[in-house]
Amino acid sequence: MCLSEMKENQKGLIHKINGDSRFVSRVVSMGLPPSSQFLVLQNDGRSPILVYSHDTMIAINRKECSQIEVAIA
Repeated sequence: MCLSEMKENQKGLIHKINGDSRFVSRVVSMGLPPSSQFLVLQNDGRSPILVYSHDTMIAINRKECSQIEVAIA
């Protein structure tokens, strides 16, 4: 499942980040490396998805969320 398919208040685990090395590096530097846990704070279907991980709130646009594979924790 990709991050954009998750619902609000669901906990997940980053499984795989698809994309070029620049994109992967950027996602990891934001605090979402593979195997990290997170909580979806907001996913209303239109605006960027808000996730909470490692004491930080992160906004990720929907297109990028479709490239991040996750597992429900």
